[in-house]
Amino acid sequence: MQQETVQISKQIPVIADVDVLVAGGGIAGCTAAIAAARGGARTMLVDRFGLLGGNMGPGMMSGGVVHQALGYPYAMNGGLKGIPGEFLVRCEGYAGGQMGHQHLRDSAVGSYIWLRMMEEAKVRLLLNTYAADPLLEGDRVTGLTVENKSGSQAIRARVVVDATADADVAMRAGAPVGEGESYVHPGMTFTMAGVDLEEFLAWLHGEHEISDDDRAWAEDIFTRYFGSPVRRLDPLIPLYRKAWEMGEYWIIKNIEDIAGVSMDHGIPHSPNEYFGPQDGLVSTQIGLRGKGIRSGDQALMTRLEIGSRLYIFETAQFLRRYVPGFERSYLLVVSPYFGTRGGRGIVAQYATTVEDMREGRRFDDVVFVHYGSDGATKMEQGTDFPYRQLLPQKVEGLICAGISSILQPPSLRPRWKCLLMGQAAGVAAALAARDGVTPGAIDVKELQRTLVHRYDAPLGDRERLRELGLVD
Repeated sequence: MQQETVQISKQIPVIADVDVLVAGGGIAGCTAAIAAARGGARTMLVDRFGLLGGNMGPGMMSGGVVHQALGYPYAMNGGLKGIPGEFLVRCEGYAGGQMGHQHLRDSAVGSYIWLRMMEEAKVRLLLNTYAADPLLEGDRVTGLTVENKSGSQAIRARVVVDATADADVAMRAGAPVGEGESYVHPGMTFTMAGVDLEEFLAWLHGEHEISDDDRAWAEDIFTRYFGSPVRRLDPLIPLYRKAWEMGEYWIIKNIEDIAGVSMDHGIPHSPNEYFGPQDGLVSTQIGLRGKGIRSGDQALMTRLEIGSRLYIFETAQFLRRYVPGFERSYLLVVSPYFGTRGGRGIVAQYATTVEDMREGRRFDDVVFVHYGSDGATKMEQGTDFPYRQLLPQKVEGLICAGISSILQPPSLRPRWKCLLMGQAAGVAAALAARDGVTPGAIDVKELQRTLVHRYDAPLGDRERLRELGLVD
């Protein structure tokens, strides 16, 4: 059946003409905007929220934090440098250490630091604004239309960076995209307040015997509903089972025929994992799994969001009724959106493969070396992340950064990698705007020299830098 369409024609005001326009204020977009501005580009960033940081801002640290996912050697020699390292160090001054130990506090810290860095770099912001259709001249993106309280507006730009986490701009521009069917795993963070943490932790670390029958029940439930092993359920399995059999709560629940939702991060097991013992706060998150999830289908995602928010409230009621220390607790806050852990991304000019990761392949257009694992294979030798992965096919004038630029596997979504993608994208965008060329036509050696000598980006050891012609 052919879908009914309408044709709309209207004139809208051009409110800005910039060198670089960044769509999306998550960590990749923020890093890209600052790198572009520091490169001399007149830079503007638009974001749908009123504060910056994405999963490390309004998303309430959904899915973990940077230091927890750092690969070798960053986890061993002081972490990241450049703009990513600057951001993290400045955050730690307010967080009292590594980010992520207290979701509410640290998400506010991240948003504050990004705002300060934007002001210092003179990045223009347009918040509470949705990036809509791109402006196109042939197959070249020359700006964006945006939607906000002022109505429809247009922004012209020499280069646009798509950091929307769903390749929204690339898709609307006609670039090939994939739905990320192999890995779409949204999450949503929430915080309980009024918890008697002394009582809860005493119970949590007490003696708990979980019968083989209880474990078999949990394994069966998760296999049938979630298609994955049981994670982080101890020592609550008997409580989950009792509530299930009483018809009061379901530890895992289907949302129509689309996905299963569960407490896949469990309840934190130490006072320093996600909350402070003096606060009476406990933060954790739910996760969804299902082959029917399509992050670019808004009607479907709305159904998942409704089901997830209902499930979170029901989880709060379960905790009050069944878990010691939660008797007077209440649901304090829920993230305003799903944390992105996969989904739609561009079909890049070159996409890193699992084989690349396993073999530690090198590329002449490397913009950083990354580390990780895929399945049982450890990849400590590192793999080059190519600049071409940030470039969509069939569309010019556009660079993608962060989740918008990847289709998993392999796992390229850890936050430290998204920060480095953003830094590379911002430097490249500034070079393209300066030289009046498309991002695909920049001098990649100049991009690499800037990344190495200005931002200490990890492109390899000195021998590798010599091979690339970046040092004598």
